[in-house]
Amino acid sequence: MKSLASTLVPSAVEKLVPYQSARRLGGSGHIWLNANELETCAQYGDLSKGSNDHYNRYPDFLPQDTAQAYLAYCEQGVGKLNSEIVTVRGADEAIDLLIRTFCTPGNDQIIICPPTYGMYEFCADSFAVTTNKIPLLDNFQLNVEEIKTQLPTSSLLFLCSPNNPTGNSINQADIIELLEASKTSTLVVIDEAYIEFSAHQSALHLMNKYPHLIVIRTLSKAFGLAAIRCGFLLADSSVMAYVNRLIPPYPIADPTAEIALKALSDSGLQAMSKQTAELVEVRDWFKSELQQLNIVETIYSSQTNFILIKFNQGLNVFDYLVKQGIIARNQAHEAALSDCVRITIGSKQSMLETLNTLKHFQ
Repeated sequence: MKSLASTLVPSAVEKLVPYQSARRLGGSGHIWLNANELETCAQYGDLSKGSNDHYNRYPDFLPQDTAQAYLAYCEQGVGKLNSEIVTVRGADEAIDLLIRTFCTPGNDQIIICPPTYGMYEFCADSFAVTTNKIPLLDNFQLNVEEIKTQLPTSSLLFLCSPNNPTGNSINQADIIELLEASKTSTLVVIDEAYIEFSAHQSALHLMNKYPHLIVIRTLSKAFGLAAIRCGFLLADSSVMAYVNRLIPPYPIADPTAEIALKALSDSGLQAMSKQTAELVEVRDWFKSELQQLNIVETIYSSQTNFILIKFNQGLNVFDYLVKQGIIARNQAHEAALSDCVRITIGSKQSMLETLNTLKHFQ
């Protein structure tokens, strides 16, 4: 029986032979003359004092130890996963890879549910793939019935949970209903970049039952490692068989893999958990303080490291904060988020300064 992925993949990708880099081809030996590397490395000051003294060599084709460490982290909460995992350059590369793998320019379409993360539409636009937008309901939950009508003609459905910029998690019952409805038509991608900040359940436990479910994760948020650009794509082998064909050679630099492994060690995970708990505490305190300000109309529930705030109509709070040296995110470009500002949760000191600044808004 053919998998859903095999029916969706464009013929050009199905015929594609993955680029055979030197590391991908592998081999064993003690003299390596197959990758046009310098056999010796110049010394660049402190760079040579790192844990890796072989920067003259290309890294592994894909850092399997990093991927397996993250998979082990995922399985702590849900048990053994049948899914495969690949390390990518942030969640953004995962989005781009999926669209390039399963969509044909000028022919296919994806579904998104705005307001949501802008990269889904951007990556589709850059590849001449149509984006079908089915807006969230007033409570920022999915319009499930409308999405179901579009599944038969869509290759990918992108869902962000917890969602950026609204901050809420998607009802899991809705996700399951859509997974049932899309079994023969559409790959369902759930972007869980903010999952560590959420009290709601991850979709990972659904992956063994639904091989057309794909989950995207990242080290940029709760792990605090945005600069190293390290994310992960988890999918069934039937999906990954095609995604792997498009991954460029040597996508993950050795320093990135080294830092990621440290973050995924027992001590690293403990530090992340502690940091996350402290941030959630600051987030909830900041929200309670904001509720006392008369310039605030609505503070939306957040399962992330940010808060979305609707200020009284006509108040340009975003520009005011900028003038005070506080850079937030203006969401007014979204029709459903007029007069809304997204504020990332920083340190207690930063949030206290932001709060005091808002108290003096004129």
